[in-house]
Amino acid sequence: MARIVYTLGELAGSIGGLTFQRNRSGTIVRTRPTVSKSSTSKQQAAHQTQQHLLYLYQGLSNEQKAEWDSYAMAWTKENKYGQTKTLTGQNWFTSVNYFRELLSSSILNLPPAHLLPDSTPTFEILITADQIKIFFTQAHDFTESPIVIWVSPPIRQTSISINRFRKYCTLITSDTPNPVDITTVWETATGLTWAPVDNFPSGNIFVCLQAVRATSGISGPLSCAKINTSEITNEEEVINYFI
Repeated sequence: MARIVYTLGELAGSIGGLTFQRNRSGTIVRTRPTVSKSSTSKQQAAHQTQQHLLYLYQGLSNEQKAEWDSYAMAWTKENKYGQTKTLTGQNWFTSVNYFRELLSSSILNLPPAHLLPDSTPTFEILITADQIKIFFTQAHDFTESPIVIWVSPPIRQTSISINRFRKYCTLITSDTPNPVDITTVWETATGLTWAPVDNFPSGNIFVCLQAVRATSGISGPLSCAKINTSEITNEEEVINYFI
């Protein structure tokens, strides 16, 4: 057995619940921090949905699982970042059926026909002191390829970390007035009241669209845009924008 002797100044890292650090002030010893993270009700619901789909996949027959594995070998998937990824059969099952449940469609125990959604339409974000709207600048078939809308609260970042800030806002499944007023659903998604002049006069708001093929449940990549809350226009200017 060897005896090792350390002086306090030589220690670094965590030992026995204590963390040893060195900076310009000298050596610091503190209790090792514990990281905790609480989930929102919507995050908890999303986790429950994922667990439910995994449970359903485990209940499939071996023949059904083999069909999903064959599907995974035949097709790659373009993820939300626009990257082409190779999925497992289980990945395909949960992805397809997550969006089918979102669309209030039945669960598919066997793979769907490989029908991709149309590209997300181009759009702009328009804001007033009372409303936040989406203006579609391109025609789109919302029945065949519904659009999922994700939003962010006001943030300082100029580029969005999709998983960190993205919150489910609403779903468009049929022809809709253009522009679309998303004020109420934005407030529900973020837990905030839309009062930019008073509450967040200079924050970046992100809106992301994601198309889904209604019949197959296959989703496409996100298309995102941002606007700063300092870019508020009045109602008359918004109306003139569409004339």
